[in-house]
Amino acid sequence: MTSRSMDNEKATPTSLVVDASTSPVQVGIPALNGWKALHQVEAQALEGLFSATEKVLEVSGYKISNINCVYFCEGPGSTLGLRLAAAFVRTIRWSQKSSDFKVFSYNALDLASILAPQKNAIIQAPFRVGFRFVRISNIESKNSEKKIVPEDEALTKYPDSYHLPDLRKRSKPVDPDKTLVYDLSFIKGLNHLKTISKPCPDILPYNPKAPEFKKWTPRNFTA
Repeated sequence: MTSRSMDNEKATPTSLVVDASTSPVQVGIPALNGWKALHQVEAQALEGLFSATEKVLEVSGYKISNINCVYFCEGPGSTLGLRLAAAFVRTIRWSQKSSDFKVFSYNALDLASILAPQKNAIIQAPFRVGFRFVRISNIESKNSEKKIVPEDEALTKYPDSYHLPDLRKRSKPVDPDKTLVYDLSFIKGLNHLKTISKPCPDILPYNPKAPEFKKWTPRNFTA
């Protein structure tokens, strides 16, 4: 490839993948069937997002102005990581000031289904204490059923599931051989991302069930 053609390729608008659902934070520039650059950072989400993005731009030779599309992992996963990633992507969209700029989101459970060694496997992930996400496979990956199930029921009813890692170690232990390594380098770039992603105009973390808090009632402590 000549120097001029390489410069033209780097000037072409391209995509960025941002995933802070778990540790490490992962940022990459996908190719059609792989990755032009991918970097993983074992750091806090805020620092990791910036340093990983800086690294992939440096390795690929692209500039942030070349980015016209972002694939954003909406979760489930680290609440703080997902919120920071959403704010990070919103900032990129604002900075581009282009009506052609697009954002797509994908669910970590759908991406995990690609990583599972068994096709159409049921995927689970920790939710809140005592509950788990369960993903039931569908012909179209991004429309697969996702539900919140009591932990005991999820583990008993779906014993052959594969699992996303439990970073907080607050769930019941699962078979290590059934725990997936959540690594974007194992997916085939845009060919896989497009099968699990949807347009994402709002750029918000995945939150199918908001926390419920007991209403506090003031008490009269006077004698």
